[in-house]
Amino acid sequence: MSKNSSMSARPLGPADIGVVQWALYTAVSWNDPPGIPPIAQAIEHPDMLRYHDGWGRRGDFGVAAYVDGEFLGAAFARLFTDDDHGHGYVDDETPELGVAVVSSHRGHGVGRYLMEELAEEARRVGCARLSLSVNNPNPAKGLYESLGYELIDDDGESSLMVLEL
Repeated sequence: MSKNSSMSARPLGPADIGVVQWALYTAVSWNDPPGIPPIAQAIEHPDMLRYHDGWGRRGDFGVAAYVDGEFLGAAFARLFTDDDHGHGYVDDETPELGVAVVSSHRGHGVGRYLMEELAEEARRVGCARLSLSVNNPNPAKGLYESLGYELIDDDGESSLMVLEL
């Protein structure tokens, strides 16, 4: 699928916490790691809770993609502070993002579409850049690089990347 297909995006609002939770869980379980708990349990872990608790606060935004009414995936971003942040934290003004695509739609341009739409939304709300953390073996790292995300740190297991908007 390309941006010229029948894909459409809609912004995420406070009522979309379930979409954000799904995207978060899907993003962290991209390689189906052994022992990952079910979504209802996993999203309550403090490392995951910080990404969705109180969704809709200042600095939260996102998009969901659809084709012919079918949900394809979502991308979201959240501002954090130096006192409470995730792995993709850069500073208090740079939202950290998460993105996930329904497994049956991976490899068809949905992730690219979501990332492009999220960047547009970030520009619209006045962000100067976006950040993310990605496990180095994750094939999505190549997508991020192709979209202009630049490596700012690599601990051997994961990479911290930033896109200047």
